[in-house]
Amino acid sequence: MKLIYNILFLLLLSCCLPAVSEATSPLQSKIDEAPNGATIKVEEGEYEETVIISKPVTLEGTGKVLLRSCENEPVVTILNKGVTLKNIMVEHCGNEKEDAAIYVTGSYHILEKLNIKTKHLGIRLDNANDVTIQDSEIMGINRGNGIDLWKSNRNRFENLTITNVSDGIYLEQSDENILHRNNIQKSRYGMHLMFSNDNILDGNVSKFNTTGTELMESKRTVVRHNQFTSNNNSVNAQGLLLYLASDTEVTGNEFISNRVGIFIEKAENNRLKANKIMDNFTGIQFLKSNGNKAMKNTFVGNVNDAQAIESSNNQLDGNYWDAASKVDLDGNGKSDIVYTADPYFLTLTADVPEYQLFFQAPGIIMLQNMLKSPFEQLLIDSAPLMDMTMEVKKEQSSSFSLWCMSAVMIVASCSLFIVGRKKR
Repeated sequence: MKLIYNILFLLLLSCCLPAVSEATSPLQSKIDEAPNGATIKVEEGEYEETVIISKPVTLEGTGKVLLRSCENEPVVTILNKGVTLKNIMVEHCGNEKEDAAIYVTGSYHILEKLNIKTKHLGIRLDNANDVTIQDSEIMGINRGNGIDLWKSNRNRFENLTITNVSDGIYLEQSDENILHRNNIQKSRYGMHLMFSNDNILDGNVSKFNTTGTELMESKRTVVRHNQFTSNNNSVNAQGLLLYLASDTEVTGNEFISNRVGIFIEKAENNRLKANKIMDNFTGIQFLKSNGNKAMKNTFVGNVNDAQAIESSNNQLDGNYWDAASKVDLDGNGKSDIVYTADPYFLTLTADVPEYQLFFQAPGIIMLQNMLKSPFEQLLIDSAPLMDMTMEVKKEQSSSFSLWCMSAVMIVASCSLFIVGRKKR
């Protein structure tokens, strides 16, 4: 009797096996079986697996599709040519330092409408060319880069939101890439280019990072119409850092409320034109840099407009300085009074930070006129503009806020002093 029960159980199990196998068929099988050019629709749900796509197919989620893996390999690997990945959430929870949620090599791939969460790298491009990544979000925990390029050229990154990563978009030995209308926040570097040439950074927002963007040993970069705002959470923070960079075009950008708006170090032959440099602690700073040009920029509300250390032959002609004395006798739109940017106040506050409370106080201005900085630290604009080159909103700038803060602190100090004397 027991033998009969065992036989019946085995027959029942054999009948059920095909259905179970079909129900648990991995997504990888569908990819492998699809012909070139096919669109593979992924039904709504969570998929705990990794996939490799090595032929020109489209993998598209319908509804909320989550691919998730904690393995020491990418959740999605894209190879060869012509792969499209669309409308999918990807979560990588692996703990290896070099883990990436998505690994891409090859060319002419399209990644769009993705939502990526990762403990380390978001998307890694390794020898990947002519790839488009757009309309997507990447969120990390400050351990790896959002998008990481290695020897990858002519790629386009557009309309991406990247937060809480190490570097938002990192390029190394990668040329002719376009970074357009991306929003990068709460990271170490917003955009970070190393040994990469002929790239375009256009219309991006880099905010609340340690450094908005760094260009290191990179040539012929175009930086235009970007917003570098509130990159001031560190003593080494700046909106844009040009380090050993050359032939850079920085045009039509906004540098607002950074510790240093533009920091140029050991860099030559860069051109800054028609930028708004507003409400920074230091507007522009040169360190061991020569032969750079700044023209038609608007400097408003900066604690210290400009500083140069061990730098020479930097041309600052035809900029608007709100702190400049302006007299235009011949009506050519340029002041007849030369503007000299003296970093005396910056030098003073470096030794005694509390002196920042006396920003633009009459006594400090008098001391600055009496005790000028060394000539080599002065930056001179021989033809400062009478009018701004860029529109500045009619809102209270940080200089007004600093005035208010100074007044409050002085009143509080006087009150404490008076109360202390009365107690005696």
